[in-house]
Formats: sequence, C-alpha cells, structure tokens
Amino acid sequence: MGDYGSGTAIFLSIIAGFVMLFFIDGLFVYTFTGFLATYLTRPDRRSAGEGGTASLLLAVLSFASGMIFGPEMPGRIAGLVGPDVFSLSVGFLIVCAISLLLGSIGGYIAVKAFRNDVDRL
Repeated sequence: MGDYGSGTAIFLSIIAGFVMLFFIDGLFVYTFTGFLATYLTRPDRRSAGEGGTASLLLAVLSFASGMIFGPEMPGRIAGLVGPDVFSLSVGFLIVCAISLLLGSIGGYIAVKAFRNDVDRL
C-alpha cells in the first residue's frame, strides 16, 4: 500500500504507464495507470478522480509524442495526407474522453478493492 500524495502517485503511475506502453496495448495501460495512481494515494484521500487524472495526463503526453514521432510512410501516401485540424481536434478529444473514462474505472476498482484500509485508520 502506498502512502503518497496525489501528485507523487500520479507521477509514479505515469512513469509506469510509459514503460508499459512499450509492451502492452494502450487501453489496458490507461486502466492500470488509473488503478495504480489511486492505489498509491493515501487511503483517506483516495478517489477515482486520481486515476482519471493520471490516465488523462498519460494520454495527452502519449498523443503529443505521437505527433512528434509520427509513423513512417512512403512519399506517395504522405503527399496525400494533408493537415486536417478538425480530425486532429476530434481525435484528441476522443482520446482524452476514453482515457479519462478508463482511468476512472481503474481508480474505482482500486477504491472498492481497498476500502477496508480506510476503516482501519
């Protein structure tokens, strides 16, 4: 059981999430990041919002790194793909919504699984 503040727990779970993104699919990683952030938070301040925040920050950082390090494409295909601000912003909002939802679900699971720790205090 972690006894960290909210910021430290979120930071540690984001680092663990980045490491896991290299090995596992993103959807599971967002849920696990939310679970881990909530689990590492002090029992009296634990909520599903911690997990949602950690997962949202991980998704934003992952989206930004995906913008910087784009996929390799042949020249013909890259010429056909033009900048589309609408698709970019809608994709960003969808990624944020899904990661917030999955992180909150992971945080909710952690709150329900370890709720007896608050009763012992």
